[in-house]
Amino acid sequence: MLNIDIWDILWTVINLLIFFLLLRRFLFKPVVEMMERREQMIQDDLDSAKAAKEESEELKAKYEAELADAHKEAVKIANTAKKRAEAESAEIIADAHKEAESLISNAQEAIERDRQEAIEAARSEIAGLAVMAASRVIAKNIDEDSNREFAEQLLAEVGADND
Repeated sequence: MLNIDIWDILWTVINLLIFFLLLRRFLFKPVVEMMERREQMIQDDLDSAKAAKEESEELKAKYEAELADAHKEAVKIANTAKKRAEAESAEIIADAHKEAESLISNAQEAIERDRQEAIEAARSEIAGLAVMAASRVIAKNIDEDSNREFAEQLLAEVGADND
């Protein structure tokens, strides 16, 4: 049968207690500390990841704002360039109109000069014709009525050419 000895039970209980204290001191405590360090490290990594995510979202918002500002600036520059081009175009057109008016004025002056020269040439020719006619009249001794008729005819011809 079974023999139960108190001293054996007592020694077994004492051995179990010593073994439990040793395990607690050398195994459970280091394992718990290691798990706490690991938990803290994981928590730190999560916190730094969250901070990095927040920072990246801030940078993204900042870059989007800068991109919007750059877009507005580009539109402004394009509008300024367009206005400047329109102003230069208007100035070029105005200069072209002035130059055309100047050319027309110069052409009209040249036409007037040529007209005056033609009138002077015609007068000179008429004077030459008058001298020639007078010399013919003198050379031809005609009666007074013929001379008068010839002079009127000559004046009519000269008047028709002058108009």
